[in-house]
Amino acid sequence: MIKPLSITITLLLGFFSLSAQIDYDSTIIHTDTLSKVNNIKNKFNFGLTKKSNSDSANTVNYRNIYGFIGIKDTKEKSFAWYIDKKTYDLIVTKTFDSTLFLNHLILPGQKNMSFVSYLGNMGSPLIPDHFFDRYEDVPFLFSSGFAYYQQPVLERRHFNVRRPHTQIDYSTGGSRKNAEQNLLIMHTQNVNRYTNIGLQYNYYSTKGIYENQLTRNNDFTFFASYYKHRLMAQGTFAYTYIKNQENGGLLDDKFIQDTVVEPNLVPFSLKKASTEYRKRSFSGVVGYDIIALKTTDSDTNKLKSILAAKLIFEGYRYTRLYVDAETDSSYFKNFYINTSSTHDSVYLATYQSTLLVELSQIAKYPGIPGLRAWVSNLFGSYYYLTPEDFIYSQNNKKINTNHFGFGIYSNSPYLNYSGAARFFLSGYRSADKELFGRLSILPWKSKEMPFISGELSITDREPDPFLKQYFSNHYKWNNNFDKESRFRISAKIGAEKIGFEAGYNLVHILNYIYFDTLALPTQASNVTVTSAYLQKVLKLGGLHLVGKAVWQAITNTEAMGLPTLLGFGALYYQYPLVKNVLTVQLGISAFYRTPFYADVYNPATGIFHRQKDREIGNYPYADVFLNAKWKRTNLFFKFEHVNQGYPDNQYFISVHYPYNPRMFKFGLSWMFYD
Repeated sequence: MIKPLSITITLLLGFFSLSAQIDYDSTIIHTDTLSKVNNIKNKFNFGLTKKSNSDSANTVNYRNIYGFIGIKDTKEKSFAWYIDKKTYDLIVTKTFDSTLFLNHLILPGQKNMSFVSYLGNMGSPLIPDHFFDRYEDVPFLFSSGFAYYQQPVLERRHFNVRRPHTQIDYSTGGSRKNAEQNLLIMHTQNVNRYTNIGLQYNYYSTKGIYENQLTRNNDFTFFASYYKHRLMAQGTFAYTYIKNQENGGLLDDKFIQDTVVEPNLVPFSLKKASTEYRKRSFSGVVGYDIIALKTTDSDTNKLKSILAAKLIFEGYRYTRLYVDAETDSSYFKNFYINTSSTHDSVYLATYQSTLLVELSQIAKYPGIPGLRAWVSNLFGSYYYLTPEDFIYSQNNKKINTNHFGFGIYSNSPYLNYSGAARFFLSGYRSADKELFGRLSILPWKSKEMPFISGELSITDREPDPFLKQYFSNHYKWNNNFDKESRFRISAKIGAEKIGFEAGYNLVHILNYIYFDTLALPTQASNVTVTSAYLQKVLKLGGLHLVGKAVWQAITNTEAMGLPTLLGFGALYYQYPLVKNVLTVQLGISAFYRTPFYADVYNPATGIFHRQKDREIGNYPYADVFLNAKWKRTNLFFKFEHVNQGYPDNQYFISVHYPYNPRMFKFGLSWMFYD
């Protein structure tokens, strides 16, 4: 299945190389050698710069990504952007984070000072303990625990860089026998001022401290963009392959909390179980300015888009395979197909196309909006084993739905807002509604100074097809659920210059669908979740204190389990050993959460479900670290879980899954560019 993807990537690379050559040749004026040399120099002139009178008479300075996004400062050498899937906004972000800030935190989400529950080894399924850090919409139900390790396609970041950039992150920990290794490689470069290509590879691997903990997570993406004059195009291809052993958690928690046993001797519930997950995905966006006005700025000709049309494509193909050779019914209570072995496979493929028309914002004055409207169609198929498959030929179930939507947006130095509304007309999501809006007020034109922002979403959504019907060796269900309705509001204030941010979140859910204590989907009539947080960075000379505190509350503890308080703190001293060459940080950091009945992981489905037998929490996880920045390289050295056994041995990162014992880890992040 990888071969067609590699062929497509090769063809796309050829297309962009050809486009680059055409752009290059079109800039050369065959009058004399001097004009050729001047135009070759301007090939990578990414901004809209002035030309001499002789040049401006012969050369058209076509608009590139600066003009499409509206960046007037052509000294902005490198930046990134992505398409917001909710509103279709082009949102500009920073390219690479090369700062020396909490570099020793490498688990997804941790650098945002968020506590996550996972199975103790890097690459294993995880779920954030702060409800509002969780993904609301996971397209494939059985991959929710792996979603945080994967790169998106439509919302993938694209880059504009003056020079080729390459980033290599590597970390390792533990002995060779049970080593953990993580690797990130990303490269991006502009072929010319209109075209950028890049690739990224993420690898998470753990042999495991405990029994049957092997993980192999591979995630690869290739991306490219082309912005010139009236035409824009960008696309992403991604492939994810994950294979994890499943040990089912401790056979008895007493082997951690009440006794001292070597990690490799601690007994676990499953001996011969594993999960294999694949995801193949692509996205493409092609746009053209139907109506554009030519404006004059000094000697430079520019276009301002008035009316544009875009075609947006997305395709996803997911497969999950769970196998075991368990015959003991003490772990899995039911065997619906085979009592000696399990081989459960699940498949989902979806393809979505959207035609969007955009009327640009007339002027960047506060409150004056631009408009969008679109129509979209999604179709696909899915499969899981049913008893009929033993008699009749396999037939995939079909899904189809379409919707129309419209949106508004406004960008100005002081006020930004955008919103979108979607109404589903037919298919399995018929009568669904989605409304979303966001607002940012920046009195000082920058988030460096105090700002206020907020978001609002209202949704009525048909349950996932797999939630209605499913059949496997250990689990089966047939449900007739009502639509799930959510009202969510979030607000925050902050100032990046002083390292301060505070926020409030609330969501009210009707007909909330969750997995109960039997690991079966069910529906609760009413759930409300509220949270508030405060985070701050304090500096006193070389002494730094970083902290974040989260409070959250729920109205239905049967349907959801969350810790009331979450906390993170880091205290370190930063000192430049060699000015402008080597800076070091020495300190300690820790995560903490109050006791709660956390969800427990189910290996057969890959889903976290409710339990009321075991509380976890009330245990700090502390690291002693040394971070260093040497020119373009960031390094970290840390003793992870340095407080093992203090104040007790209740170091369960998830229900029945202990955190790794004390371990030394080392890592580096190397950024280089030509």
